[in-house]
Amino acid sequence: MNEVEQIKDRLDIVDVISNYVPLKQAGSNWKGLSPFKNEKTPSFMVSSEKGIWHDFSSGQGGDVFSFVMLMEGIEFREALEMLAKRAGVELKPRSSYSKKDVESKNSLYDALDMAMKFYHLNLPKNQKALEYIAQKRELKKDIIQRYRIGYSPDEWSKLSDYLVSKGFDTKQLLSAGLAKGKKDSSGVYDVFRNRIMFPVFDTQKRAIGFSARALDESENAKYINTPETPIYHKSSAIYGLAQAKDSIRKLDEVILVEGNMDVLALANNGYDNTVAASGTAITLEQLRILSRLTKNIKLCFDADSAGEKATSRALEIASSLDVKLMVIVLENAKDPDELIKKDKKLWEKLVANAQYAPDYIFAIANKKFDTTSAYGKKQFAAFVLPTIVSLSDEIETHHYAKLLAQSIDVPEESILNKINSTKDSKPVTVVSKPTLDDTKPTQKPKRVLSQQEKIERIILELMLANISARDALDDIEYDEISDLHTDVFKVLRTHPKYDVVRIAKLLPKLSDYVKILSLRGEQVYSDLTEHDARLEAFTQIHRLNKISKEKTKRQLTRAIAQAESNKDYATANKLLKKYQALINEE
Repeated sequence: MNEVEQIKDRLDIVDVISNYVPLKQAGSNWKGLSPFKNEKTPSFMVSSEKGIWHDFSSGQGGDVFSFVMLMEGIEFREALEMLAKRAGVELKPRSSYSKKDVESKNSLYDALDMAMKFYHLNLPKNQKALEYIAQKRELKKDIIQRYRIGYSPDEWSKLSDYLVSKGFDTKQLLSAGLAKGKKDSSGVYDVFRNRIMFPVFDTQKRAIGFSARALDESENAKYINTPETPIYHKSSAIYGLAQAKDSIRKLDEVILVEGNMDVLALANNGYDNTVAASGTAITLEQLRILSRLTKNIKLCFDADSAGEKATSRALEIASSLDVKLMVIVLENAKDPDELIKKDKKLWEKLVANAQYAPDYIFAIANKKFDTTSAYGKKQFAAFVLPTIVSLSDEIETHHYAKLLAQSIDVPEESILNKINSTKDSKPVTVVSKPTLDDTKPTQKPKRVLSQQEKIERIILELMLANISARDALDDIEYDEISDLHTDVFKVLRTHPKYDVVRIAKLLPKLSDYVKILSLRGEQVYSDLTEHDARLEAFTQIHRLNKISKEKTKRQLTRAIAQAESNKDYATANKLLKKYQALINEE
């Protein structure tokens, strides 16, 4: 039994999901409100017996790992580590890590957690720091608590001395980015002193670093951040994500701002789906992390040239991701913090009317450049072309190429040639293949099912949930079944009396899908008698066969036309007889 199977064996999926979604028993299953959509009638189902969940409102489903990955916005390995800890299963270190490496990292998490608590407890002890947070910034107590805001004392080694007294050594403090070594090698001193401390958490809600604001305005560096450490990486750290996750998922959108105070000001006013990049420009990794929670990302950077550049850069790096970037255009304020204090209703209006990012870039260009002159046209084109080049969708590319051509009054062909030559000259990004440790189970990109596949799914739901409905198996034209469901139908035909557990074992690659179909069937068709379930199965198979015949008739029609075009009348007559036979069967 491998690690994944051990964890599933030890954990009841109902117990795990109950930590996120209140569940009530409904027959042999459990039911609750969808954590992914706002709904009043529960449509979220969990089966303890099958170890599977399915959300009817969003169409998502899977095992305990896929659920935790979605809820926490994490990769499979992180979900594995979380659930292993809960199940008491010791994981084998990844090939690139030793057990010593894992223990070393855990000690850093412990040191940072203790440092966070130390700073948080010191905030009320410093009147100036408390006044800045509670009075000048007007942050509520629950926001101060939820974001664990703290204060680093104005002493050289107050934190270091405290952590050493708790059993940490100076090497750990240096590695965690909490201390620096003295030049004379006589000891260490604290990195953060006399600063407001904003802890940065990872997706598992562990403190990994800090963003620290100077309390003394004369300081050269207004903000300093934790340096790169084994557990803190600026390229992937996102301030406020741990606190915003639930809201992002429920609202299906995230607002990405520039600074910590913007996050806190918006959260202070009830806008909990807000995050900020931690001490660096937005990166591909940060956008990828956010895309696991929502595909709708609204940028709200400061209303200046730096904000414009950051937006353009974000659009370029997001081109490889399946996300929709929008831009909140500020009015009468330099940042969200200032605007929310001035006019809350205006903020809500601007959020609702956010512009699609490429449209925003064009709007900026229209304000900046005079397109009545040749030089102005050149500037306009130079400003918007990087955005167009970054677009991966051909339809979008042509749309904005045409818009640019109209804006600067040049032939569209010239713009397209420029775009294509620029794309051809861009270096190819080589994406490394995932290792075995990075492999993710279950969650595959969703695709729209054809009408035939939808009917096949209905039939399988009926038959997996009700053995009596399998009496209709002999009426299926198996040669016409889609690739998606061929293997499931074959197993059902060979083993019509098998329960879902045994069928799933025979289809290891489709195991979770089979269990989800069964769970859907139990929910949707729970009120049907055996007779009605059998009748419904025959009815759906008749629909399926009818679709198959219509498909065959269309193919024959095309083949007949082709044969007649080639003056192959013998073949045309044979095909016509087949077509007539199908008509006669109706």
